[in-house]
Amino acid sequence: MRRLLRATGSAPCSHRRHRLLSACAADQPIRHHPPTSNAVPWNRLLRAHISRSRPDLALALYRRMRALAPALPNSYTLPLALRATPSPRLASAVHAHALHLGLQAHPDVAGQILAAYARLGRADEARQVFDVLPVRRTTLSWNTLISAYSIGCDPDAERGAFACMVAAGARPDAVSWTALLSAHARCGRHPEVLELFGEMHGSGCEGNAEAIAVVLSACPYAGCSAVAKGKAVHAYGVVKGIVRGYLFVTNSLVCMYGKLGEMEEAKKVFQDAGEKNVVTWNALITSYAAAGLCDEALDVFARMEQCGGMVTPNVVSWSAVIGGFASSGDMQRALELFLQMQLRRVLPNVVTLVTVLSACAELLALRLGREVHAHAIKGVLDRHLLVQNGLINMYAKCGRVAAAHKVFDQMKSRDLISWNSIIAGYGMHGLCDEALAMFAEMARAMVEPDAVTFVSVLSACSHGGRVLEGRRLFDQMVQEHKISPSMEHYTCMVDLLGRAGLLRDASELIKTMPMRPDLCVWGALLNSCRIHGNAAMAEATITKVLQAEAESTGNHMLITNLYAACGMWDDSKRVRVMTKEAGLRKNPGQSWIELGNKVFAFTAGSAALPEAEEIFRVLDDLYREMRDKEHSTFDAIAITR
Repeated sequence: MRRLLRATGSAPCSHRRHRLLSACAADQPIRHHPPTSNAVPWNRLLRAHISRSRPDLALALYRRMRALAPALPNSYTLPLALRATPSPRLASAVHAHALHLGLQAHPDVAGQILAAYARLGRADEARQVFDVLPVRRTTLSWNTLISAYSIGCDPDAERGAFACMVAAGARPDAVSWTALLSAHARCGRHPEVLELFGEMHGSGCEGNAEAIAVVLSACPYAGCSAVAKGKAVHAYGVVKGIVRGYLFVTNSLVCMYGKLGEMEEAKKVFQDAGEKNVVTWNALITSYAAAGLCDEALDVFARMEQCGGMVTPNVVSWSAVIGGFASSGDMQRALELFLQMQLRRVLPNVVTLVTVLSACAELLALRLGREVHAHAIKGVLDRHLLVQNGLINMYAKCGRVAAAHKVFDQMKSRDLISWNSIIAGYGMHGLCDEALAMFAEMARAMVEPDAVTFVSVLSACSHGGRVLEGRRLFDQMVQEHKISPSMEHYTCMVDLLGRAGLLRDASELIKTMPMRPDLCVWGALLNSCRIHGNAAMAEATITKVLQAEAESTGNHMLITNLYAACGMWDDSKRVRVMTKEAGLRKNPGQSWIELGNKVFAFTAGSAALPEAEEIFRVLDDLYREMRDKEHSTFDAIAITR
């Protein structure tokens, strides 16, 4: 390389030397450097690195330049270095260098310092630079300041800067309005986005495609008039020729109609799109999945696979269909799709892993859950908060509370869901002492519990028979944490008191409820009556249950079994007939096993599995062996006697 540079070092060939430097810049580490007598070749190398998207090499070259000749950088060098800075700390370092060289007042340097702070969301620093700009403030400089507030998610300060811009005589353009709209949308202030869009239109600024996309993203949150406003913005975009001219606007339209549940409109926009990319396909798949139309989502997914070329399902596509089936309760289908995703060698992301972990937790598919954990470790996602919360939930529901606690202990940061998951995990397995200990540790960590936390600890107290502790926690929830008890909290308390035999206390608590008890509350009391054989209170509770507006097969079956347990066969038969006449049917019992990373479900009364004949043959063999073992045991006992 050095020989080649020397060969091109003559004056007539100096431009070839600079071109050669630029061509090699993006592919060469900073081993050699131009002479320190002239900044021009250094600047050419810097520009080449930036143009080829290698800001890391540009910064390395800038550091070398500063180390060898601190005074060499000029008004061309510093703006290039500022464009490459990835963090506020490095931007401040270049800013300090500009002050040291006395170049901070140069228009190009000052403009790039402002732009760097704005790009990195450092609005305060950007404002300080803006206030001392050496040149007249243009619309461009105002837009840069406004974008700093937008990126920093400070819409109020941004609105103030926007007002100052107007007062100073600068005319806001489409970029100004788009930055203002984006800040409000990013902060969830969607109604104001639509108001600002109306103001923009009233000011005579037609906006641009980016502004339309931002407004479309806010339309689903516009309340009862969301659909009408969305269609109005859509029509505006069609009239201005923005919809067909910009693919990202088409994608925003599909997302908007999908979030509003207007699937026919979303489908029509998708079909009318002259060009479709992966985002377009994913928008429609996600919309169908979110609407619970999982089969339609899978159909679009299959058509996407058939397209080939650059349009192939990615991790977002897979996550959408997997999440759709999981949200619809079809956990088995969700897991099957995840296994197909693995076969296609598509690496899962955080959303995929969390969804699959939730499905594993519901189906108690521990083996597959462990494999997902291994995937998370392999993809360096096991330290992500959402994944760790999913792992705690999965291990706890699958009965591996120790593994759940191990994940909890390894967490560097915990949120409320982390604490609720581990407390609920201990509670559901009757480990009341451990659940209460975690609740106490949560208080020491200064984490404020919510209603879900108290449902978990009260449920744990119920399973552990800790009446005094449960009552204390219920009072603490109301008096200290100002949480109004919900139906779930009352159900836990009725169950706690009832299991402990305090049926009268449970009945009195129901009478004091501020809302009408639902069948879960009555069911908890009724089950306690069954446990303790209190026929009188059971009769009174049964009357309440049968008079309730809603009908519950589960409670009717509980009443039937309660009568049967007491030998009241006529009453048991009467409730059975009443249940049948009401058209109520008990959901069939279901069990499942995990075998070879596949979950097999067995439902009472359902069609037999293809392998049913072999399954029943093996069962018959097992029954035969058990009978033979039983007979052998009896024979051995008879001989010893």
